[in-house]
Amino acid sequence: MWEKAINAIKENDLDWIKENRSDFRNFFKEENTLPQGKLSCNALEEHYKNKLFKMFLPSSLGGLAIDLGEGARLLENASRLNGSWGWLLAIGVGGAYFAEYLMEPLRSDLFLPAEALVAGSGKPSGIAVKVGEQWEVNGSWDYCSGSEQASLFTGVTRVDGVLKAIILPKDQVTIHRNWNTIGLKLTCSHTILAENVKIPSDHIFDLSDIPRPSDYPLSNYPFDLFARICFVPVIIGLSKALWVEINNMSLERMPVWQNFQPEKYHKVQNLISDFERKFDSQTANFYTVVAKSWDNHKRHKNINVNEVQKVSLELSKLCYSAGSEILPFLGMEVMNKEHPIQICWKDLRTAYQHMIFRDYSL
Repeated sequence: MWEKAINAIKENDLDWIKENRSDFRNFFKEENTLPQGKLSCNALEEHYKNKLFKMFLPSSLGGLAIDLGEGARLLENASRLNGSWGWLLAIGVGGAYFAEYLMEPLRSDLFLPAEALVAGSGKPSGIAVKVGEQWEVNGSWDYCSGSEQASLFTGVTRVDGVLKAIILPKDQVTIHRNWNTIGLKLTCSHTILAENVKIPSDHIFDLSDIPRPSDYPLSNYPFDLFARICFVPVIIGLSKALWVEINNMSLERMPVWQNFQPEKYHKVQNLISDFERKFDSQTANFYTVVAKSWDNHKRHKNINVNEVQKVSLELSKLCYSAGSEILPFLGMEVMNKEHPIQICWKDLRTAYQHMIFRDYSL
């Protein structure tokens, strides 16, 4: 099923996605070898073959070097099929951002292999101390999605008050399997532990530095915007899956609601139509803004930072708030933890907890 699913998300085959979403959800669960997520060898081979984790890497590193908007659509489609899959891809492709901050041969050593895959955390934690020509790293980093299949880890720490990114070899960290949430259960978003890990000086770098020039200029595009362009499509895909299930339930219950609970029927229908109108408009605008920003970036023009941030926050907030509003009107049935609506909703709630979706402005 991998070949057909991957082709569907790459080719934007919405009919296949719609018809096979339920079967793929079960298939994806079977393709994980641990209860908190670990992709099977067969699954990983299909990902490597199709370079799914390398969509935002330059061709010199065996990447696809696709436009951000095209990659965002792919992430949305994967999330419509299965939330955990979409999240794993969104996290997995994010490590490409660091490639051009590294010097050769380290850059190629880490990112050229077919199985290159970064997991890590952007929250500052841990301690890095210079010891001779090396750095000694101690600490822990939470929520490292994809940790079970990562080829390397990244973390962020403070050195003399300055934020530094660090690269931790896979064989020198311990995975603390503590991922236990209501949604995105198969993302193996565990904590990693480093104890007296020695790394060379080229394994620690400052993201405020200017990255090396590249024909595929991802690393000098603002990281905040890149992260939003990876994560918002997950919210979009999860929302589309959720509202398909809500529509299906509404159609199934329509005769009963119309005859015995007409006020409920009208309320639910109004909420559905109101959401779809706003969602379709804001989603189209999101992709338009992303395409314009990336195109301008490649031409060294204004990348519209504020606009990308604004449309990302507004769209993700709409998806969460609309789901919160309609669920109480759907009855106790949807509270069954295995109900399709509940599964989609728990995935959406978990994804929306990421700090990228917070707006701290007054």
